[in-house]
Amino acid sequence: MNRVKILTGFVAICLTLCAVTDMYAAAQTDTLSGGTSMTQEDINMVMSVFDGLQPYEIIGKADGFIMTGKSDEEIAQIAYYIYRYYRDSRIMGYDEIAIYVADNYFLNGRYRLADEDARLEMRLFADANRRSLIGMDATVLTMQDPAGNEVMFPEGDQDYSILYFYDDECPGCQRMTPTLMQYLLQCDRNINFTVYMVYTQDDMERWTDYIAKVIHPFSLPDNVTLVNLWDPEMKSDFLTAYGVISTPKLFLVDRNGKIIGRELTPTALSQVVELYESQMTATEELLERIFLPMANTSDTTEVVETIDTFFEDSKDNPEFFHEIFYTLYQYLKTSPSYTLQQGAAYLANKYIAGMPELWETVEFTDKGVSHGSVIRADYSSVSEFIDQTALAVLMFYRNPLDRPASDLELRTPKNKKQSIYDLKARYTVLYFYDMNCALCNAVSEEVDKIQRQYDLSEVCVAAIYTGKDNKWKKYVKGQDRAWTDLWDRKRESGMFDKYELMDVPAIYLLDENKVTLAKDINPDVLSALLEYYLTSEEQE
Repeated sequence: MNRVKILTGFVAICLTLCAVTDMYAAAQTDTLSGGTSMTQEDINMVMSVFDGLQPYEIIGKADGFIMTGKSDEEIAQIAYYIYRYYRDSRIMGYDEIAIYVADNYFLNGRYRLADEDARLEMRLFADANRRSLIGMDATVLTMQDPAGNEVMFPEGDQDYSILYFYDDECPGCQRMTPTLMQYLLQCDRNINFTVYMVYTQDDMERWTDYIAKVIHPFSLPDNVTLVNLWDPEMKSDFLTAYGVISTPKLFLVDRNGKIIGRELTPTALSQVVELYESQMTATEELLERIFLPMANTSDTTEVVETIDTFFEDSKDNPEFFHEIFYTLYQYLKTSPSYTLQQGAAYLANKYIAGMPELWETVEFTDKGVSHGSVIRADYSSVSEFIDQTALAVLMFYRNPLDRPASDLELRTPKNKKQSIYDLKARYTVLYFYDMNCALCNAVSEEVDKIQRQYDLSEVCVAAIYTGKDNKWKKYVKGQDRAWTDLWDRKRESGMFDKYELMDVPAIYLLDENKVTLAKDINPDVLSALLEYYLTSEEQE
């Protein structure tokens, strides 16, 4: 890590923090107050039992453990060891526990540390981090862009703000910056990011040269806004606001201005974003509780009746109707349950495509969250939404379950004709993909692993490229997959009319008679179904 150069008294003191921290972390035992044989390793073993709990849950347990000390000296030493355990924890957010212990046992004068250097290190750590803990409101700062314009950040209507503090001469930053840029190139295009790249030094020439050579070469997608900032006169107080004692420092802030990630790597950043994006809203949780019990039935009667009840309860309140029915449609449509997918088709056909007048006041946006008649979705107009929904219903009813799948006459890479009905196996998997689709590339790995688990007489995967690019032949040679490669460059098979291919990847599972057993499933579901069917046959 490279130290941030500071001209203020506070920062000059902060430069000693890492040296003090390293000295104490290396110690096996301490005699800060004397009088106890308990070691740091003892405390680590005890507190590790609580790893995974929320900080507020651990704090109560830490308090109880600390007070088991038989004297003030022993209480102080247990508290100090617990402080160090959470100060050095690799679990994001646990530094809050360290600061709690520091504030409530030492920095308020309640107990004494005999070693003043240890107490100084504790105060520096707490003061540097207490304003940027997980769950806190992100401090809004004002800095300058390269043109000298003042910019307040983080603010705006982006989904996530990324605050990246760096130094052009820092070895860690030299590794992290391109990795961060690579993540931004590959991030979900449906998520809006504003990235504040904060240069922590005061050399304009070096800064602009760094931007030109390291940042500008990356052509970021439209959903990513990058803002270059600096504070050469140290007026913004970013050092204490975000604890930027050393670089790199990476923070993640949500759309409500709350810090949800700190001390991140680009990999950890992607994981936090993925975690938050996978969380259900309150409305989605309600729908889950209502519809999940119906998911494993084959009868759609209850699903349909429940949808009709939702309509009766919401039809007189347009904003409530729009929010509930759009969310309900998305929930049912993306469910792995075919029964709930049928419910989505029913809803779309009757209450969206069948009642376009109910949607006239909806406003679609690409930012923020859905609320009332303002819906976050990639539609340019209400008419496009209605048309796309009607098309989705039409596509859904193609190749329904328990019916023979539509035949396709495709071509191999050597231009040999191949009908899917000529593929002889107990189970046939139709895997539609695009070689230029990032998600398809990940799914392809999993589908290929599934194919390699079975003999071709048991399971045959037909990987069908949906594009027309001749580079596909070279792509196939470089992949060395175990499956059967097929395509339709001249569009003679009618696959887009016969199958639901509005989005890829798309996976269908057929039996030996080419009857559709499952559709629009992911590799995990495919693997489970194959295991279930093949095991059931063996038992018979």
